[in-house]
Amino acid sequence: MDTYNLLKTAMTVSSTRANLISSNIANVNTDNYKAKKIEFESDLKKAIGKNQFGLTTTHANHLGNPASVRPQVTQNNQTSLKENGNNVDLDVEMVNQATNGLYYQALTAQMNGRLKMMNFVTTH
Repeated sequence: MDTYNLLKTAMTVSSTRANLISSNIANVNTDNYKAKKIEFESDLKKAIGKNQFGLTTTHANHLGNPASVRPQVTQNNQTSLKENGNNVDLDVEMVNQATNGLYYQALTAQMNGRLKMMNFVTTH
């Protein structure tokens, strides 16, 4: 598994999620606006879980490939919270924003740790 590319993808997903949450909050009163979100972590967990026996993969598509997981932006068209057809729940979006901020900080710490380790190895 290419950890650096996976971390990079996760950071990109987190950045996209922040933009989507901001857009949802900005459109909280827009008629017929439907909240958007990005799916990634659950699909990644499924891909990693396919190789639960620790078997060696001989091909990128065998037993789940985390690198093949692609983020999906989705929109909930089924619900409406307001009479104007809008379904943005400001409280949910604020919680999502705080959660995503913590997630991004954790990813940044992971990336920094890996880069420091690489720097140590190359300089000693």
